[in-house]
Amino acid sequence: MDMKRVIQVKAALTKAFSIVAVCFSMSILFIGVFCAVTSFSVEGMELVKIWLTFFILGGITFFRIMIDDTQWAKSKPFFVKNIIFLPLYLVVTLIMAMSIVGMQEIMARPYLVLVYAVIFLVTFTVRQLVGYIIEKAKTDLMNDALESFQKEHSWDEEE
Repeated sequence: MDMKRVIQVKAALTKAFSIVAVCFSMSILFIGVFCAVTSFSVEGMELVKIWLTFFILGGITFFRIMIDDTQWAKSKPFFVKNIIFLPLYLVVTLIMAMSIVGMQEIMARPYLVLVYAVIFLVTFTVRQLVGYIIEKAKTDLMNDALESFQKEHSWDEEE
């Protein structure tokens, strides 16, 4: 592997796992608040399952970031690339949620799967909106810089 590819992989790993680390921290915060309000306790093994889930999500995010650098992905809108990976994220998240709750609870209350899916989709949508706003701001900034550059150099051409 050439040095450029190694740097690209390292940057993608760093970005993917920093995104997942923030999401993991937020989920632990929400779980902690939920447990404090409901007097529900989380076993140590469930925390390991949550950590493992976010590790798997980090791997999926890494591959998504690597695909972002391909020529195919550069021609696609921001949300299309995310929707392609939506089923992977959803399956991993639902498996984790059902694993923590337990199959007996899921069998007793099958609507929980729907509730988890809705929570996931709402969270995913909010994350996509935030990501889109950030990407749009970067694009607008780049377009403004390009316009400024073209204005500055149009004087050079006229002279």
